[in-house]
Amino acid sequence: MKIIADENIPLVYELFGSLGEIVTLPGRNISPEDVKHADALLVRSVTQVNETLLQGSQVKFVGTCTIGTDHLDKEYLDKQSISYSSAPGCNAYGVVQYVFAALAHLNKLDKTLKIGVIGCGNVGGRLYRALIKAGFSCVCYDPFLTQNEIPDLQPWESLYECDVICTHTPLTTDGPHPSWHMMSTEFFNHMKPGALLLNAGRGAVIDNDALLQYFRQGNQNKLSVVLDVWEPEPDLDTALLEYVCLASPHIAGYSYEGKTNGSLMIFEALSTFLQHPENDIKDRMLDVKTKAYGDTVPLTADSVREMILKTYPIVDDDARLRAVKDTVATEFDLLRKHYPKRREFSHYSVIDPADDWLDFYEALGFKIQMTA
Repeated sequence: MKIIADENIPLVYELFGSLGEIVTLPGRNISPEDVKHADALLVRSVTQVNETLLQGSQVKFVGTCTIGTDHLDKEYLDKQSISYSSAPGCNAYGVVQYVFAALAHLNKLDKTLKIGVIGCGNVGGRLYRALIKAGFSCVCYDPFLTQNEIPDLQPWESLYECDVICTHTPLTTDGPHPSWHMMSTEFFNHMKPGALLLNAGRGAVIDNDALLQYFRQGNQNKLSVVLDVWEPEPDLDTALLEYVCLASPHIAGYSYEGKTNGSLMIFEALSTFLQHPENDIKDRMLDVKTKAYGDTVPLTADSVREMILKTYPIVDDDARLRAVKDTVATEFDLLRKHYPKRREFSHYSVIDPADDWLDFYEALGFKIQMTA
């Protein structure tokens, strides 16, 4: 079989090479001609998979190595009997690491802060559980869940009491609770003065034009913003960039483990679609995963803040994006393509942590190593 794949999918040859011929291409530039004679298409979030791309092709399977599916026209795929699969939760721990690195950099690891989480699915739910175990008080908003699933679910207006608000909802434009522009001027005006708003979900969940105008009206001291996702991408408004305290090019979930997990999950889905024996699939995945992840690395630090930033100096991502602001439309994808290998907290072991921070480290996924 012939497989067209986004060139940024890790371990694509190691995993999928046994299934057929692999052709890798820049994801945003995959064209109808490229996929015309392909049997399977493997993408990330930058490729719009729809009738325009697939009409006249022989593609029978689409796999996106990402948690989101808003770039897939699922109605069209269903009508054409094209199987598709995503990787829900694959990068959840990577996004958790991003959020805690942002909080650490901004000196907001204070457990007295109340943190709001909008969207408590695979990613937001994982962040919520980490925050609770670490000792934070949380307010969660997700109209599709119940308090049996998320005990701290509260009405939308409860978010106005939060010191930090993190959004991890998918982008939707219809249905009973569309997320497109769910945060705009009215929301900004109601937020707690001095609050931090962090978006590591989808850019258009926040009305970026309204946010820029809010800042231009003299509200810089009322609200701090961390943006990993933008409206639009890759041609983000660099005027807004000037008001953002931490900025990055849609890489919150770009941990090495997160991307690798996505590849593994789609390999399993495609192999199952091809009716390969389950044991063969599991053995292949375990072999590749073991070689890819390697051994944990021990770390020491004087504080939990220092430990977090040792694993992920998030300010470097901010600096790289600002360095190309004049050519960001063309450099945005290159920053993602050449993103340095970032290992998640689980790759590191904390040596002899202080007792009062032990639960915090465990909540984030660090391994604990006691020498005494």
